[in-house]
This record gives sequence, C-alpha cells and structure tokens, in this order.
Amino acid sequence: MIILGIDPGLAHTGWGVVETRGAMCRARAYGCVTTKASEPLSQRLGAIFTELTQAIDKYGPTQLAIEKIFFGENERSAIATAQARGAAITACALAGLEVGEYTPMQIKQAVVGTGSADKRQVIYMVRNVLALDHDPRPDHCADALAAAVCHANLLRTQAITRDHAALQMIEQERAQALANKQAARELTAAATAAHVQRSSNDYGTVSQIRQSRRSTS
Repeated sequence: MIILGIDPGLAHTGWGVVETRGAMCRARAYGCVTTKASEPLSQRLGAIFTELTQAIDKYGPTQLAIEKIFFGENERSAIATAQARGAAITACALAGLEVGEYTPMQIKQAVVGTGSADKRQVIYMVRNVLALDHDPRPDHCADALAAAVCHANLLRTQAITRDHAALQMIEQERAQALANKQAARELTAAATAAHVQRSSNDYGTVSQIRQSRRSTS
C-alpha cells in the first residue's frame, strides 16, 4: 500500500510518500512545496495543488494522511493553514485517495510513543522506522512522513483486528457446526432407540395374541 502524508502550511507544505508491505514501512519520496508571502494567495494555493497533484501522479498513492489544524493563539496562521490544507485535500480528492486525518498529538503518539514528543524525537523515529540513512529535511517533510507512518500503523491495527474477528467467527461457526452434528447424532440415536422399542413392543403384542389364540384352541 502506498500512502501520501501531508503537513499542510501556506508557506511550507511538506509531503512524504511511504510504501507498506506487511509490517515493513519504507519511504519512497518526500518534498516540500514552498510559497512566498509576496505572491497572490491564489497563486500560492495553486502551487500547492499543482505540486501535490504531480507527486500523486508520479507515485500513485491510494491513501492520504494529513494533519488536522491546531487552532492555537494565532488565528491568522490557522486560517492560512486551513486554506493550504483545503488545496491539498482537493488535489487528493480528485485523485480518489482515501483520507485519514490526525492531530499532531496522535501522530507523535503513533510514531514516537508519546504525544508530547518534540521535533528532534519525531525526526529520529521517522528516520529509524523508515530505515533512512539521513534525517528528512526540512522538518515539514519529517512531519509529513510521520503522518503517513501513523496512518500505516492504524491500517495495520485495523487489519489485525479484522483478521482476529474473522478468525473468531470461523471458530464460532465451526463450533456451531460440531454442535449441530452432535445434536443430529443424538436425535438419530434417540429415533433409532424409539423405533427398536416400538418394534419390540409390537413383537410382544403379536406374541401375546398368538399365545392367547393357542390357549383358546
């Protein structure tokens, strides 16, 4: 499975593509869309859309993992990030990618093991999980790759859960089938015993009638 991770931002939108095979997760590519504050907003959003569309066409991901917006004290920054995020999601939606959205804390928890991890810890774990021989830079790329790894972990967990549930269902169906067979055997045995008993009773009655007739004669 190929997953595209995105760390949205109007000035810097990081993206990273990872491929999973079983429990293994490896990076295929990553990059960062950079726009300037001096450029018109439409041009900046268009650049994000265009470059992400090119990455999707080149690497063929089927899943998207994107950071949710953290509404902190800087409202203007949050609005700008929301606009960049909209351009990114639009590019992915047009390509038919399935979308997974995660908070920064969820991503850190999935990759590092704690939601309070700092940038350095995220970069270190992303490098190790993806078996890279270097730190992914800039930080936006590491965050994007981390989002993809988070999504991969979730999908793997869901698959394990489904497999476990399917196995339990198979075992339940098998147990029910054995119980049905046992019930059928017991029913057959009871029917056979009843038939034998009736035959024995009928034979006894016939014998009594014959004996009575001999006595009368």
